Amino acid sequence: GQCETPRQAWLQLLYWLQKDRYAPKRAALCFDTSRLKDPAAEAPQLAAQLIQILDANGWYVNSEELPTDPDHLDATNRHRYEDAAVQGKGITVYKRGGRWLFTPDTLGKVPDLYPGLTVRIVNALPAWFRSQVIGIEVWKLLGVFVLIFIAFIFQKLTVFVIRTYLRRLVKRTNLSYLDAAVHRADRPIGGLMMAVVFYLGFPNLLFPAGAARIARVATEALAAYSLVWLAYRLIDVLTTFLESKAEKTESKLDDQVVPLLGKTLKVFVSVIGGIFVLQNLDVDVSSLLAGLGLGGLAFALAAKDTVANFFGSVTIFVDKPFQIGDWVVMAGTEGVVEEVGFRTTRVRTFYGSLVTVPNHKVTGNIVDNYGARKYRRYSTTLGLCYDTPPEKIQAFCEALRASIKGMPGMRQDYYMVEFKEFADFSLNIMLYCFMEVPTWNDELRVRTNLNLEILRVASRLGVSFAFPTQTLHVDSLVESGGHKPTHSEPPGETKQLIAAIKAFAPGGKQRMEEGFKLSRGFYCGDEYDPDTQNTAGRGGDAAGEG
Repeated sequence: GQCETPRQAWLQLLYWLQKDRYAPKRAALCFDTSRLKDPAAEAPQLAAQLIQILDANGWYVNSEELPTDPDHLDATNRHRYEDAAVQGKGITVYKRGGRWLFTPDTLGKVPDLYPGLTVRIVNALPAWFRSQVIGIEVWKLLGVFVLIFIAFIFQKLTVFVIRTYLRRLVKRTNLSYLDAAVHRADRPIGGLMMAVVFYLGFPNLLFPAGAARIARVATEALAAYSLVWLAYRLIDVLTTFLESKAEKTESKLDDQVVPLLGKTLKVFVSVIGGIFVLQNLDVDVSSLLAGLGLGGLAFALAAKDTVANFFGSVTIFVDKPFQIGDWVVMAGTEGVVEEVGFRTTRVRTFYGSLVTVPNHKVTGNIVDNYGARKYRRYSTTLGLCYDTPPEKIQAFCEALRASIKGMPGMRQDYYMVEFKEFADFSLNIMLYCFMEVPTWNDELRVRTNLNLEILRVASRLGVSFAFPTQTLHVDSLVESGGHKPTHSEPPGETKQLIAAIKAFAPGGKQRMEEGFKLSRGFYCGDEYDPDTQNTAGRGGDAAGEG
């Protein structure tokens, strides 16, 4: 029988309107003509117009996907069917009296969808306009060129209006980022207008289904490209705006997040644009995504490093082991962090090269962040000559403490300048201090100032720095050929040595009671009173603080 299923109703229309079997009357057998005034005359005409509408718009109805169930129900549990190719166009078949028919509403919309004005204009043109060149009527070829010209005119006009009038209105708001957005959006919007002109104009040229389908896909691809282009430019404006805000904050975390956010948005927009194009190529996106889900395990195994790097980047942003601009040592690389991306972290070394470190190695290794230091340590040993008097050694230490106390960039509450040890060729003074500076350049500047100050102090006090030396002692030979005795001392000299030892013992005349010294370790800033052995202004005995 005829018209027993939705598939039969559609095939009745499509089959009998092919060029080799053109029969509009038979094609209209599955029409509900209850609202037509003259069904015998109107139904065949509507059938011919409907197939031209489908062909001109590139709406391809796949006969293999048409329902074969006589009792087919749609999503609303009604005996109706609207093919995906004409979704939302109002072209529907429904079951009435045991037969599947094109609805009266569908037949009522055919005259509105049909480019009747174009047909009347073509019929009024000379006959040579309807002659064919390379299998295409002349008027259709001319129509394509006219349509392209109109599309370019609309594109230029759109860009002109945006740049001239819309930007003028936006500038009155004094919002620079909004002005930048409008400026960056003009050309993508112009491309979108071209797509709109093609979308609305091409069906009026009544091309065959194959050509119309190619034109429709190209038009939708142009629209998708223009929208993605527009989104990219707006994302760039948004990123620039957020970067300007991030520069005003103390935290550097937002400096890392903003570029990553921009890249994420661009990837998301690209994926959406790709899905849109695939959908218009009649690719079953749902099945494709389901296939990706089934292949997720294989993908994860093949791209495990990529997945590990992605989660590594998430870990970096959560744990914040470093920030942009920090001096770090990680995974065998030392330098300044320039960028943290989805997959890698980029470090600029001190010799100028750019090292790319996978994020999973960053999170899986020890990270030594020099940039997180509040203070920068300076520890060195100053070797004085062995002939330096004790008083000058004490004065030298005290002068260095005074210099550190008043020097900009030095930590004032913790430093040490002490006579540390007797070395092989020098009397070693330990200098241990910290610099409170933000950058390495500042550290070098403060370190230079301190080193120069050490040289000035040594020059002023007459203190000399030692350098590695060796002294060779040669014993003179006695005339008898024997060696000069070295193991015996006169009894008088022995008594003097014993007296000297007792003088430095507790209660001796030469002993400095309670470890007397010129300062209390830190520079006290007071003048020492040699008579009382007290520091003025401190009110206490300087010896007791050693």
